[in-house]
Amino acid sequence: MEASAELMFALIGAVFGIAVGAFGYRFVSKNQRNIAAMQQKLLESERQVAELKSRMGSHLHGFQQRIDTIRDETTALEQQLNQEAQHWHLSNDALRRLDLSRLNTTSVSEENTTTDEVTGPAANLPRDYADGLNGTLSEDFGLKETETPPQPPRY
Repeated sequence: MEASAELMFALIGAVFGIAVGAFGYRFVSKNQRNIAAMQQKLLESERQVAELKSRMGSHLHGFQQRIDTIRDETTALEQQLNQEAQHWHLSNDALRRLDLSRLNTTSVSEENTTTDEVTGPAANLPRDYADGLNGTLSEDFGLKETETPPQPPRY
């Protein structure tokens, strides 16, 4: 009976080992399948991101081309406007009013902007505010008498 008991323990141990091994294999393979599925999802999402980036790049490139086309058309229209103004012999004041190059910051010269600011139509308009911190006039503005009358100009 000793031999049959040892054989019985060995048989039970072998069956138990096979059961534990099968359970362990199934558990590990299930984790491996989950890991493989997650890796597949990750690769798919990376591919989608790369595709989105390439589409966005082509989209932005298209916008840049449209902007360049609009700038070229604007430049051509400004040149045509200047040619027409010169053809009709318009005065410098009329040319300044027609000069739209102020809108394009790359083509504005410093001297044109300073002369436009000083002699432009805004320089001749009356102001509805006063210089100072709050931009308001005092109550006695213009009522103060100066101590000495202004001197006439001398020639």
